[in-house]
Amino acid sequence: MRAIILLGVLCSLLFAQPREALLIGNHNYVHISDLDNPSKNLQRLKTSLEEVDFKVKVETDLNSENLENAIEQFKNRLARNSKTIGFLYYTGHGCQVDYQGYLVPTNVDTQQKLKIKYNALNINQMLENLKGAGNKVNLLFLDACRDVPTGTKGGTKGLSQPLEKPIGTLLVYATEAGKVANDNAKFINALISNIKKPNQNLESLGSSISRTVAKKSGFKQIPEVYAKLLPENLVLKGIVPPPPPVVQPVIVTPKPHRVDLSTTSVNSVTLNGLTYQNQPFTKLYTWQEAKDYCKELTLDGYSNWRLPNRKELNAIRTKNKIQGQEKKYYIRPEFVQNLRGWGYFWTSEEKDSSGAWSVDFYLGSDGWNYKTGNDYALCVR
Repeated sequence: MRAIILLGVLCSLLFAQPREALLIGNHNYVHISDLDNPSKNLQRLKTSLEEVDFKVKVETDLNSENLENAIEQFKNRLARNSKTIGFLYYTGHGCQVDYQGYLVPTNVDTQQKLKIKYNALNINQMLENLKGAGNKVNLLFLDACRDVPTGTKGGTKGLSQPLEKPIGTLLVYATEAGKVANDNAKFINALISNIKKPNQNLESLGSSISRTVAKKSGFKQIPEVYAKLLPENLVLKGIVPPPPPVVQPVIVTPKPHRVDLSTTSVNSVTLNGLTYQNQPFTKLYTWQEAKDYCKELTLDGYSNWRLPNRKELNAIRTKNKIQGQEKKYYIRPEFVQNLRGWGYFWTSEEKDSSGAWSVDFYLGSDGWNYKTGNDYALCVR
């Protein structure tokens, strides 16, 4: 009975929060090249959002005045309740002038700098305006990183990073700052597929979208994700699972004698002078959690384990795929039986302050993930 009551409380908390969405699609431009008509994709996104209880409004081919009005009306919808979850998706042309990003209305001549500054929609000003709604959470997705000719000295490709990210904001660009995304459906397809995933918190939503697009594009297009103090217990679909029970640490007494590392044991494999952990890989970790896991690991009587670098992890990859678990893996046969599912395994190498490299034994490739994302951990010593 207590479990039923708790489930009811969680569901009521989840769906008590109003959800408002605005989808904007610009494609029919007066002064610059047209884009593919986004109508079908916007309708698919609308349907997906309605399935998770958003009230959705769709706007297309907006000029300067109508684009400003649409954002203002959206802000008013958000302001009705401080608990409202806001969702904004824009697809269309965007540009960057003097390190400021702009969403381009259909009637703006991007060859004239002042036309952009005073008639296009400044992304930083839009964020500041939406902040005034006073609601706690806003999710913004900008598929606007096009190579738009600005004809100005300060004009550069793609969109710049936002100057300020309000608290409770998830902001996802279709690709990295200053780079260009092609006019394709990869970004919105990734958005739609990840919205439907149950029990996924909002911060991991951004990372999942970025990872999906990166894989689909062969890592030529990697969405940029900005997240600032998003609620940890809020998901778009399903309910947040209860916290795991507190487990008392198990004290393991080291074996008195060193094991023979020249052979393969049940839990480890020795290759090229390194010993690799070889247990069923079923749990996902953030990068820091993976490092801590290896540091705390006790296996074969030893505790001096660590995350491998890319070279060390790639050493157990094979050139040919190996059949196993009804899938094919780029991994040595010794490890196939313990590879549950497929995905990336963390390495110790950092891309930058927010990202780290990992290796995929299913696709046979390297990639990077945000350190707050989730990958598997395979330790070495």
